[in-house]
Parts: sequence; structure tokens; C-alpha cells
Amino acid sequence: MQATESVHVLRVNVKPYTGAYSPNVFAVVDSGQAVLIDAGFPNDDSVDSRLDYLKTIGGPRVEMIIVTHHHFDHAGGANRLREATGARIAMHPEEARLLQQTPARPPRDGGPQEQYMRQEVAKITVDQPLADGDVMRVGRLALRILHTPGPSAGHVCVFLEEERVLFSGDNVLGLGTTAIPPPPDGDMARYIESLERMKALDAALICPGHGPLVHQPERKIQELIDHRHEREEQVLALLREGKRTPTDMMRAIYPELDPRLERMAVGQVLSHLYKLRDEGRVTLRREGEGVVCEPRDS
Repeated sequence: MQATESVHVLRVNVKPYTGAYSPNVFAVVDSGQAVLIDAGFPNDDSVDSRLDYLKTIGGPRVEMIIVTHHHFDHAGGANRLREATGARIAMHPEEARLLQQTPARPPRDGGPQEQYMRQEVAKITVDQPLADGDVMRVGRLALRILHTPGPSAGHVCVFLEEERVLFSGDNVLGLGTTAIPPPPDGDMARYIESLERMKALDAALICPGHGPLVHQPERKIQELIDHRHEREEQVLALLREGKRTPTDMMRAIYPELDPRLERMAVGQVLSHLYKLRDEGRVTLRREGEGVVCEPRDS
């Protein structure tokens, strides 16, 4: 699928993926050169389908794979794509650090599929560290790197300046909202700051990490900002009602949530609570293995 004159969507329907939308991989192509934004999963169908698509558009030389963040579904295929194309892998140093920690982290009970992902991630080495403001060239085109933490500490977005296309990684999804874990991995306050910065770009199109393209970027980003502020007020209201733990709040906010997603949802509530704590609006204290919170004005 071609999104603009220079941007191609290398989308693959990944059968093992449990989310509504498999990870997107994009190719920015000009003058016989290409840069990939994200790498998707490393399974044969994903990698082979993306390589086959590149052949259908003339087989541009893939110079670089820019990985927006370290999660399996965005970084997992990077090593196999590098082996097939000779491209360099570029990532923010903070994400490279998190990537190297991934194989040692506790498993999520994903079975053999997760084990395979961990093995592939362990093979990735970063050839070029990314910093905010870096500009990568693809033929005549400029790709500007923006450090946009939120779902991960070193998350980056990429802005194709000539066509005003924003590659948003997990910061903006085509549908729905992204999960923001608590520090040190995620940061709700910095995420909202990142959204404000992204909105100020005046992008014409967002190519998200998951889901369909976003044709009204400013409206979509403002909806996400508003949603986060509304959720924050909901958390404060639950505190005033006597809910004192993130788990109790999660059950009130998401009463029919799939049990497999509860851990992620608790983390999202915690991320809001850490932001509120840093603003002096709530207090948090450890109790056993969990956190208990109080409104600061109580």
C-alpha cells in the first residue's frame, strides 16, 4: 500500500498477534534508496512479505532501519531485515539499553512464540544511536528524529519534512489509545508533553505504529491529550471516593476488562498516579508488594 508519493505501508496480518492491529512497518523511498520505520515481528511471514513488497516497488536499497522503541512488535524483525538488506539499525540509546535488558526480564507467559522473540531481540545491535533533532537523508528527502518519551523512555517519532508525514510509533495509534507504563519505563507527564510537541508539527498525515493512517493529525492528538486529562480526573475522583490502590481503581475504570490485560491496565493507572504525585496532588506509599495512595488534600 502506498500512503504518499514517498511512503509505503508494509503491513502484514500477523496471526500470533493478539492485538486488534498488527504492527505497521513503513518504507520511505526516494532515488532508489529506502529507510524503514520499525521492523515488525521476526517470523518468516512478516519478514518475507515485507521484503517481497520492496521488490514490487523496484527493490530500493535499504540504507537504515529506524526503530521507534524496543518492544518486540517494533524491534523484533530488525536483525533479520538487516541480514537480508545490509541496512544499519538506528535507535535511541535509552531504547538500546532497554532492548539489551529484554531477554533477562520475566516472561509474560507467551510460550514458544515469546521465547523466539526474545532470542531474536538478543541478536540486535544498534549501528547508529539517535538523538533528538538528528536528520537522516533518503535520497532528496529529510527524516527528522524527535525524542518523544511516553510508552518508553527513549521512544522516538520520525517526521518526513517534505511531505509533513509523522511516523508516530506507539505514541499515536490509528484507533484507540496506547498504554503508558509507570516509571522508569514509561512516563505519563512526558507522554503528554510529547503529544503537545507532535501536535505543533502541523503534520498532514500520521503513520501510526498500529492501525490505519490518521488523516486529521491535530484533531487525533488533541483527543489523546484530552483523554489523558479526563482519565486523570477520574483517578482523582476515585481517590476521593475511597479507592486507595491502583488495582481497585483499575477495576472501577475497566469493569469488563479481559483478565489478560489487567496487569497493563494497573500500570496505566500507576502512571497517572506517579504524575499526580510529582505534581504534589497525591501521596504514594509502599505497602507489601503494592502501592497505596491518598489525595494530598485529605
